[in-house]
Amino acid sequence: MATAVAYFSLFQLNSYFFSSSGFSEGVNWIFLPSGLRLVFILLFVESGAVGIMAASVFISYFYQFEGNLLTIAGAGFLSGFAPWLARLICIDRFNLDVDLKNLTPATLFKIAVLFSVLSSVLHQLWYILRGVTENFVNSATVMALGDLLGTVVVLYAAKGVLALLPVARNN
Repeated sequence: MATAVAYFSLFQLNSYFFSSSGFSEGVNWIFLPSGLRLVFILLFVESGAVGIMAASVFISYFYQFEGNLLTIAGAGFLSGFAPWLARLICIDRFNLDVDLKNLTPATLFKIAVLFSVLSSVLHQLWYILRGVTENFVNSATVMALGDLLGTVVVLYAAKGVLALLPVARNN
C-alpha cells in the first residue's frame, strides 16, 4: 500500500510541476513516477507491481480516460507489468542478479532505457487499440523520453538523498 501512496503522491507532484508540458493523454515530456516504477519493481518485485497497478488504476479513473473502465484497467495493469517484465528481461539478458548484487550504474541505465521503451510501446499499443491516441510513433517516442527523463531525475535524487545519510560504521 505504501508503494501505491508514494506513486500517487509523486504523480500529483509531477502534475503540479509539469502539467503544462504534457504531450497527449497519459504522455508527458517528464514523468517522475516512472522512476518510482523502476525502483519499486527492482526492490519489491511483485508487491511493487501491485502497488503501481493500484495507484495507476486510481489515477486513470479519477484523472484520465473519463470512466472507460477497460482502458483504465489496461493502463493500470501495464503500469505495473511493463517494469516487472523489464526486470525479467534484464535478469535474463543483462545477467542482473535477482538480489541486485551486481547492479552497476551502467546496468541501471540499461534497465531504465529498456523499461522506458518497453513501457511506452506497451502503453501506446494499448492506447491505439482503445482509441486514446492517434499517433503511435510520436506518442511512444515522447512517452519513452519522458519516462527515461523522469527515471533519471528520480534515481539521481535518490542517490543525493542516500549521500546525505550517515554511513553505518562496522565495529
